[in-house]
Amino acid sequence: MKHHLGYVSKWGHQLLREKILVADDEFDVRSSTKMILENNGYKVSLAVNGLEALQKAENELPDLIILNVIMPVKSGWSVCEILKSQEKTKRIPIVICTVLPIPLDERSRRFAEEAGADGYLPKPYNADELLAVTKKYLTQRVAAA
Repeated sequence: MKHHLGYVSKWGHQLLREKILVADDEFDVRSSTKMILENNGYKVSLAVNGLEALQKAENELPDLIILNVIMPVKSGWSVCEILKSQEKTKRIPIVICTVLPIPLDERSRRFAEEAGADGYLPKPYNADELLAVTKKYLTQRVAAA
């Protein structure tokens, strides 16, 4: 829903059109994530592989990156490590997403932390989970600035 000063989410929070980079090699995940985020007032950029995610992150400097782990060309782990090691991109919050069996979930969280990710979102996720994580990390970024 549009508000005179920007956009208001379904939760009634005013959004300032933050830009989110969504990197996932699965078309359905990219398109549904984009639709949810755009319907809640966010600008969304998409990447279909790790190399494209890296290039877009460096060129567009998004406010948040939602990054799948298993992608062609360059893994999400690798992209995360590179972005967190560069002065220009190290402050961009990165939320790692992956589909792994439940017993591997905790191991994935550890890998995400080791790669420098700020958060972890197991797939499949629903709209409320996606929006809650998005709000959490964008709010933390603003508070840290």
